[in-house]
Amino acid sequence: MSSQPTRQAPLLAALLACAALTAANSAHAHQVWLENAGGQARLHFGEFNENLRETSPGRLDQFKGVPLLEQQRPGATAQRVEGQLGKDAFVYATTGAPGTLLAVAAYPLIDRSKRSLPAMFWQPSARWVAGLTHAVAPTAPLDLVPTGKPGELKAIYKGAPLPKAKVQLAAPSGWTREAETGEDGTVRFVTPWKGQYVAEVKHSDKTEGATAQGEKYGEASYVTTLTFVQADGMASPALPEPPKGH
Repeated sequence: MSSQPTRQAPLLAALLACAALTAANSAHAHQVWLENAGGQARLHFGEFNENLRETSPGRLDQFKGVPLLEQQRPGATAQRVEGQLGKDAFVYATTGAPGTLLAVAAYPLIDRSKRSLPAMFWQPSARWVAGLTHAVAPTAPLDLVPTGKPGELKAIYKGAPLPKAKVQLAAPSGWTREAETGEDGTVRFVTPWKGQYVAEVKHSDKTEGATAQGEKYGEASYVTTLTFVQADGMASPALPEPPKGH
């Protein structure tokens, strides 16, 4: 009987390690995206196309503080807005009629030592634009911005066009389509439905010797979304029901 706890200890440790790894991978698979209406911007964490929004208390609390929101009106300088943690989003009060909003969130380094891998720096960012008719200058490390041409987006990484990057566009109903950027970093989508769309681009950087949050990491994984609302088009089906438990 006395040996039972000894035999269970390694199993318990393995289960705890597996749970921690699952949580880290789940966070890494998620995205953040911005919604803006009625003078209030909301930064969500989850999966837009699945109508999944993480909550607080819960995974929304895993970020390192409330991300700052940068808002910019056409022809004006960018302004930073502080927000607060809400039940299912970080919430901000916007002013005027911003042309674009940007939030770059901070997340703890992801420990991958159980797989003999160096830590991962995961950088989720979210941009919102009032529409696709005006070009927007990129400012995030990995950015996805409209070029001003109908349905055309451009992926930029550290100031340079990002070719051969996969961009996924989620329609208002949650339906998704994927396309690859050209050598100039641009990609074009048809957007037949009216309502809110969320596009996403990812990029991995394994530059050696990099540090973040005062620690070294072996790989940087960036995920950036671009939210825009199309006023015209066909009526779209609603998003699916949220997954159970959310």
